[in-house]
Amino acid sequence: MTHILLIEDDDWIIKSLSLYLAQGDNKISIARDGEQALEIFKQSGSHIDLIILDLNLPKKDGFSVCKEIRETSSTPIIVLSARDNEDDKVRALELGADDYISKPFSPRELMARIWAILKRLGKQATTEKKETHLTFGNMALDMSEYLLKILDEVIKVTKTEFLILAYLVERAGHIVERETLMKEIIGYDHYLYDRTIDTHMKNLRKKIGSAANIETVRGIGYRITKV
Repeated sequence: MTHILLIEDDDWIIKSLSLYLAQGDNKISIARDGEQALEIFKQSGSHIDLIILDLNLPKKDGFSVCKEIRETSSTPIIVLSARDNEDDKVRALELGADDYISKPFSPRELMARIWAILKRLGKQATTEKKETHLTFGNMALDMSEYLLKILDEVIKVTKTEFLILAYLVERAGHIVERETLMKEIIGYDHYLYDRTIDTHMKNLRKKIGSAANIETVRGIGYRITKV
């Protein structure tokens, strides 16, 4: 059973999404404000598989909720918000959100995003791999725990950031197209916000520092090399 935390204060959205989500084998927890969301996550965080997060919340806004959750957890977060300007999207992704969908939204589109993330993580967790650890320079990646270490220091990354990094490391020295990353890592071919991968890359560069070089190949994609 998949446990999804829906953080939303709009009754119509709560009702409609609950109906959609209930069609699968899902447990749904609902928080109507930021403080309640953090309390639920504090109590049940280790059992929550995915979070759907509005930004315009009472008591504590979604940016603050995302930031606090990311301090302790890499649980996937999909932002669902009426705030559709570029700065808000970039800020949410930089705080650790995995994806961003603007309101009004298509429930089918949202469900596709949800299943793509859950399928990706489920496949990563259950697929038997030839290598459970990757090394690249001073970086060590534990594929079973989504754990990144640089010189034995644990570096906090989201699961999406980890999978992007691992995908690049496995293809070190070769160019990986942006569209390939969107399909293989984010999990779908067509996406509404085309800076999602770019922002994840920006976050990764900050976190890995000088341990490796993630090069942008203009108009094509990315390539990771040792420094």
